[in-house]
Amino acid sequence: MSGLPTAVKSAWLLVVLLFSLVVALAAFILKTRTGACSAEAALVAGSAFAGCVLLSLGLIAAAIGV
Repeated sequence: MSGLPTAVKSAWLLVVLLFSLVVALAAFILKTRTGACSAEAALVAGSAFAGCVLLSLGLIAAAIGV
């Protein structure tokens, strides 16, 4: 991604973060539906967010060929 303009890099980062936020919200909702407390659901959502960001950025970097 080193050859891309800064605006393109920022746009991809925004897309990854928004997608990861949606995944984290879905994980939070699903965990609370099982009867878990909010703290446990927040921990699961945070893990889902972090994992999704890492995977998404890794896939983008591999697709562009850094």
